[in-house]
Amino acid sequence: MKHKSLNQLLCAATINARFRELLLQNPAQAIASGYFDHSFSLTSEERDLVVGIRAEHLEDFAAQVYHWISGGVDAHSCSKVHSYNGNGRSGRQTNGTGHRHDPSLTDDTFVDLFRAPALAHA
Repeated sequence: MKHKSLNQLLCAATINARFRELLLQNPAQAIASGYFDHSFSLTSEERDLVVGIRAEHLEDFAAQVYHWISGGVDAHSCSKVHSYNGNGRSGRQTNGTGHRHDPSLTDDTFVDLFRAPALAHA
């Protein structure tokens, strides 16, 4: 799977609140610390991406990563690309609570938590 470590980083942030906060506040330290006994083998491009992302919420962080993976412009120059106002006008659907649903995401876009045993012990 391409970008496997990047996907594992997002999975760890999804299932562990402390790691998520560290990733949002200090991504370089989150990468360096790893997650329990798991280290992230990010490429230099992936590391630069993660360290350069500024997001208050994991959803925004993940949207910038997804945009980069899908061939969008550099995440550092597009902080407004993933700003949503919750009314569905962003090109992606919302669920009425302001949360976004991107219909282009597929089941194999991210690592299945049950298939990532190193990340499963939260």
